[in-house]
Amino acid sequence: MTTSMADFAFSLPENYLLSDLGETKHIFRAAMRGLVPDEILDRRDKVGFATPEIEWLSQIFSTSTDWIVEDAEISFLRHDAIRKEFKKVLSGQAPFSMQAWRWINYYKWFKLVYKPLKDSADPNKLPKFNVDPKILM
Repeated sequence: MTTSMADFAFSLPENYLLSDLGETKHIFRAAMRGLVPDEILDRRDKVGFATPEIEWLSQIFSTSTDWIVEDAEISFLRHDAIRKEFKKVLSGQAPFSMQAWRWINYYKWFKLVYKPLKDSADPNKLPKFNVDPKILM
């Protein structure tokens, strides 16, 4: 996906992506009507497959816990609480949830993308993020 395509997708009203009736990829399905058979577009028997996230993270326990590090620049996160919950998930004391991936991805993105960009760019040209802290913890 190109950045211009992603920008376009993010600019669409939510009901283009998810219809009022809960149909996902709504605009795509509508665009494909007449080109792709209805029985394909209307399928509801698609089954995803499970990936062994907890197994992957457990195999790299020390590395993955190091990924969740405190960064003073991310002041709106409760780092101690996140590390505590992350360790519970990895040790099996709490069920795995996608929240663990969100934490890892956010920290990795901040360290590898945002922070270098911030350190090398004009601060006035950086994107401004309005993050609701509740979604990150």
